Amino acid sequence: MLDQAAELCRRLDAGQRVAAATLVRVEGSAPRAVGASFVVGDDGTVSGSVSGGCVESDLVERCTAVLDGAPAEVVSYGIGDDLGEPGLMCGGTITVLVHEVTALDASALHQVRRAAQGLDACVLLDAEGRSCTDAPLVTLRTPAAHPLLVVGAGEHAVALTRLASACGFAVTVLDQRPLFATKERFPDAYAVVRDWPDRWLAAHPLTAGHAVVVLTHDQRVDVPTLTAALASPARYVGAMGSRRTHEQRVAALVGAGVPADALARLRSPIGLDLGGSTPEEVALSVLAEVVAARHGATGRPLSTTAGPLHRR
Repeated sequence: MLDQAAELCRRLDAGQRVAAATLVRVEGSAPRAVGASFVVGDDGTVSGSVSGGCVESDLVERCTAVLDGAPAEVVSYGIGDDLGEPGLMCGGTITVLVHEVTALDASALHQVRRAAQGLDACVLLDAEGRSCTDAPLVTLRTPAAHPLLVVGAGEHAVALTRLASACGFAVTVLDQRPLFATKERFPDAYAVVRDWPDRWLAAHPLTAGHAVVVLTHDQRVDVPTLTAALASPARYVGAMGSRRTHEQRVAALVGAGVPADALARLRSPIGLDLGGSTPEEVALSVLAEVVAARHGATGRPLSTTAGPLHRR
């Protein structure tokens, strides 16, 4: 339930009763991955989704019934045969656990909060939606949010942080300038750090799950930061700048001793060719490339590709 963890915590903290429909199994083509949730409050408001809108109306009724005292249930949806019958248009089958989420189990709520903060969490749910330690109906492990390190705290970083956070990334913004690296400028960031990037990276090693985006135009920052990032197992390392800036940057990295195989990993100029120029459009271009790299996708238009649309 990582995608709705913050919403669940907000509703529970406000004293609201909440039911959730959580996707626990996917067969064939489906628009959402296992772990996606659809949340219904006792005030009738909803958030999230488990499909492209095909089954959510039916799930509202089922979640409302659970809040009215019905037991938790597991329901499957395939292709709807009859007119008006809830079903998927994409040809796949999904299985959904419908249950009430309560604040009574402090341990489970703590795990939800950990997930909302970008940390690994594991919650066991029984058939009534309560956490348990034996005979679970469903064991659902939700991975931590994808870590994204944004170096540079200018306007492009503001736009990228906002968009990336909305897409499930845990964004750390890193800049040595106190005027720019503030939580007020980056309310959606997981962390805002005021430090020289290379010094911070020396104390905080990157993992294979990291994506690193360098948005500065200062070789005093770019070269040591990229040298450290390219020596790490980070899955994506990109840097903003013109083609001329890229050539100058590569020359400086070569001079700093960065080997050719590491330089080949550098995505620069950063982003996909979308043609935009505003900070928001550039952020979309950059994040699109980061997401494609995370999934091992090409970034090509889907109309020019073949095979399943949804990767598992």
